[in-house]
This record gives sequence, structure tokens and C-alpha cells, in this order.
Amino acid sequence: MYKPWTKINGWPSILLGLLIFVFYYFYYPYHLHYQEQFQLFLNSSEYLSEQAGKPGGLSEYIAGYFIQFFSYRWYGALTMGVLLGLMSSLIAITALGFGRKKAFELLACIPPVLYWSLFCDENYMLAGLIALLLSLLPLPLYQKIKSYPLRISYLLVMLPALYWFAGGMFMVFGTIVIAWEFLKTEDTTLKKWSVLFISCLLFIGLPFLAKLVVVQYPIERLVSGVTFYRYPQYPVWPVVVIALSTVIIPVLFFFIPDYEKKQRVFAVIFQLAIIISGSGYLISMMVNKEKEEVMTYDYHVRMRNWDKIIEMADKKAPSSSLSVSCLNLALCKKGIMGDRMFHYYQNGLAGLFPSFARDYTIPFIAGEIYYHLGFVNTAQRYAFEAMEALPDYQKSVRAIKRLAETNIINGEYNVARKYLKLLQKTTLYKHWADKTMLYLSDEAKIEADPEWGTLRKYRTKVDFLFSEPEKDMMLGILLQQNPTHRMAFEYLMAYCLLTKDLKHFHSYYPLGKEINYKSIPLHYQEALIYIWGLNHEDPTKNIPYPINDKIKNDVRTYGNIYTSQQNPEPMLRKQFSGTFWYYLHFRKHNKATYEELYDVYADNTSPVSPGV
Repeated sequence: MYKPWTKINGWPSILLGLLIFVFYYFYYPYHLHYQEQFQLFLNSSEYLSEQAGKPGGLSEYIAGYFIQFFSYRWYGALTMGVLLGLMSSLIAITALGFGRKKAFELLACIPPVLYWSLFCDENYMLAGLIALLLSLLPLPLYQKIKSYPLRISYLLVMLPALYWFAGGMFMVFGTIVIAWEFLKTEDTTLKKWSVLFISCLLFIGLPFLAKLVVVQYPIERLVSGVTFYRYPQYPVWPVVVIALSTVIIPVLFFFIPDYEKKQRVFAVIFQLAIIISGSGYLISMMVNKEKEEVMTYDYHVRMRNWDKIIEMADKKAPSSSLSVSCLNLALCKKGIMGDRMFHYYQNGLAGLFPSFARDYTIPFIAGEIYYHLGFVNTAQRYAFEAMEALPDYQKSVRAIKRLAETNIINGEYNVARKYLKLLQKTTLYKHWADKTMLYLSDEAKIEADPEWGTLRKYRTKVDFLFSEPEKDMMLGILLQQNPTHRMAFEYLMAYCLLTKDLKHFHSYYPLGKEINYKSIPLHYQEALIYIWGLNHEDPTKNIPYPINDKIKNDVRTYGNIYTSQQNPEPMLRKQFSGTFWYYLHFRKHNKATYEELYDVYADNTSPVSPGV
């Protein structure tokens, strides 16, 4: 007869690991890509000694090693699946040492599931999980040691070592050891209490001893030891709950009765139902698809995957300001911004130029736009500000790479060399840094580069103060310096259309005469025929621009519906939602506030008049 309870060992951890791999590979990969850019993991003894020279530093070093490869989707998903599956296995091994109840091995999946849900928040750090794994690893060996003096020696060695390697998570090891001594050993009461006394003494004393070695850290930082969260202030209780569940579940195995074989089947089914429903609820509550969308768009901008961005927007229109700004950049890079911009959701300048914020995410996204436009110094400033705004005081590999690029474009080769030497100590960026080193001081090589040479030609040659409310004037300066700068012209036109400033659109439009369009972009035609119609009874007659017949027919239809219907918006939305005219009359354009950039829309602005 098939006996399922005899086949349980190991499969819950494997199944959990597979589920986590599938989740991160297919559903939530860009939260892992996001992590990689906010650290600078160096392959050097100096970096290792710096990290290992503080409590919990080794956990952060190991976590950083894994995270540096998170730019590969399969690697990030596999790492998370293996680490959380390993956590489940270690808890199960420890728990079975308290009492061999194999039918309840599923309970060991609860702490990893809790950590899985916690990692849906991009600010919870992998170092916390590594610290917990390091604290669990020595437990099976402790449980096998029969000699009390040997166990005490092992405890006296492992507790300080784990404190230095794993920070405050070392108490998980010590607490389970105490429970093991009182519940499973046959030693005298005095020996058991001595283990409790030694463990508690080290729990309290080790952080204060560490203060004598690393005096620059406050005592509360030395207690935790590990950076569990990106920000210094954070809700501690989720990490505490996970640590407590990691301790409690193995201890429960001592008290769980050994059920009959038939009852074990029902126990397994009941555990599966509870864990699957509970984990599904937790994950669904913690998942943030709006942030995942922004991270997805930003990743593809960083990788120059312009077609992928447009393909994503065709499937599902972006809703947040940051996502829309990435889409508009992709449309411009593909040369179709003037034809298709209003086919997608637009929310004014918030989706064209995200305003600067003292943050470590927004400046990266905004800086990409300025970089590709040729505002090289602004892109450099945004990259530096983003890196310095990191709340965990890390350095950003993405920022370092961008700073190297901007300094090469500006001809600051000694500064660029400093950044490239750092990248040469990384794993993924070493080849790029070695190759880029050959460009330093080689003017001809830089001029021939399709990106750097073009940006060197487009960058501003005159000094001016960067002004958030006057981006159109700054774009105008770029265009005056280089009348063939297509991106600057299209962003200038988009600026006027999105702010509904038809007066300036009409006056700026002739600046594009040297762009040599084969035909006027469709949205420009829509704006031009609308402006002409403001002063002419029939906008389709005698217009001095080559407007195609479809747009002439569409503007007549649009005008008839707009003037004849008491509530024309539903009908116009159905037929003309992808036109500038619909945006002009029915969309509110907003400035890019800090709250908007985080998808908190307080749309209390009033429509802006066309301005002519």
C-alpha cells in the first residue's frame, strides 16, 4: 500500500523553492533587478575586510555577492528559491531532532513563507535571510553532540562567532539550544540552567563587547548587527515574528503527539490547505504591482530595450508618472513620439520630465531622460544625488557607471578613470570597464562612438542655471546649438502639447525645419489644424501645412460631435482618445509632484485653457 507519510522528507522544501522560483521568474522579477543597482560589490580584500569588520558584516557580504547577479532573471529567481528552500530544510532538520514527526514537516515552510512575503517589499534586505540561515546551520551538529562539556565548548565558540557573522540573529541559535537542553537532554537541572545562564549572558554582553571594537556604531545598531531594512527606521516586528516562528516551530515538534498513520494523511492535507491559503493571502497583500511596473520600465530604459517598453505599453497602458516618462523616452528614441504619444495615457509634464526629488529612485529615472537628451551635467548631478541619497549608505553601481560615462563625454578623463577602476573590481562590469578604459583621452574613438559621440555633439556648450519651470527654454538652447537635434525638438513639442501651450507650440514649430521629416508627425498635424481652426471657420481649407486627408476628416467629425452633444466626452473617447484634441479638452495636465511620482494622485487641478 502507498504510504504518503513515508515520502514527506524533503519534498516541502523542494516544492516551496520551486514556487518561489516561479514567482520571481514569471511574476515579480524586477523587484530583484531593482536590488542589484543599489550596491557596489567589489572583488577585493579591502572590501571584504571592511564588511567583515562589523557585527553581521559577513551576512551583508554574502548577500551582496548574490545580489550582484540579480540582473539575470533566472539567477535572482533561483537564488531566492534555493535560499528560502534551504531555510525550510534547516528548520525541518532541527525540528525533527526534537521529535521525528515527519507528517508535520510542512510546518517548517511557515517562516520561509513569512520571509517570502516580506521580500515583496523591496526595502527588506537579503542580509537578514542570510543571517538567519547562518544561525540555523550549526544547530543539527549541536543536537548530535552527546557530551555535555563538548556541547558547552561548542556553544561558547559558536555564539560569539555567529554574533559577528549574523548579528542579532545569533539569538535564534542560542534560544533553540536552550530549548533543546531543557526538553531533550537528560543532564542535571544545574547543567541545563548553566546553558541558559551562559546564553543569556552572551546575548546581553556581546553587543557591549563589540562596542569596544567598533566604537562608531550606536549600541542599538550593534544589537541588530545586520541591515534588515534599507532605511534606519523601520517596523521591527515582522523580522521578530519570523525569528520567533523559526524558534517556536522546532520546539512544537516535541509536544505534537505521534498520530496514527491514517490521521497523518489528514494532518498533511490540513497543513497544505492552511499554508497555501495563508501564503497566497500574505503574498497578495504584500505584492505591489504598481512599483513592479515602474521597476520594469526603468529596467528596460537602463538596458535600452526601447521596443520592449513600447510592447509593454501596447499590452497595458502605463498608469504612473514614472512609467509614462519611460514610455515617452522610448517613443522618442524610436522616432515615433510625434505620431503615437497620445495613443497612451498622458498626465502632463509629470510623464515627460519627473521633477527632482531627494530620493534614490526618481533621480535615476529622470536622469536617463536628461542623459539621452544631452543634458550631460544634469544627468551627472542626478546620478550623484541618487547615490548619496541611499539610506543604507551604500554606493550604487548604476550611479558609478553613469558618472564614468558623463565624465568621459565631458572630457574629464582623470575623474572617469577613478570610477572605472572601481568597476574593474566588480564581476559583471569589469569587462565594460576594461573596454571603456581604452577610450580615455582617445578623442577620435569617443567621437566615433554612436552614443557618447552623439551626446558630446548635443551637450550644452553654454552655462545656464537649471530651472524646473523653464524646461522648454533649456530644450530651446539645445536646439539652437544643434538644429538637427531631433530628440530636443520632439521633447520641446511634447512639452508644449502636454501643457496645452498652443501659442508656444506654434512659435516653436518652425525650429524643426532642419529635422527633415518625411511628413509632419500626426500629433503635430492635429495641433496645427486645431490652431488654424481657432481663427478660421473651416479649419480644413487654405491651411498652410501639408495635413493628410484623414486628419482633415477626423477634425470635422470631432468638431461636429463636440459642438452638437451636451456630453460629448464618452463618444469622443471612443473614437478619438488617441488624439491630441481629446487630451486638450478632457485631460488635466499636472506638474510632477513628489507624491504623484509614487502613484498618490491628488487630482484637484483645473483644466488649462489652450493659451491662444
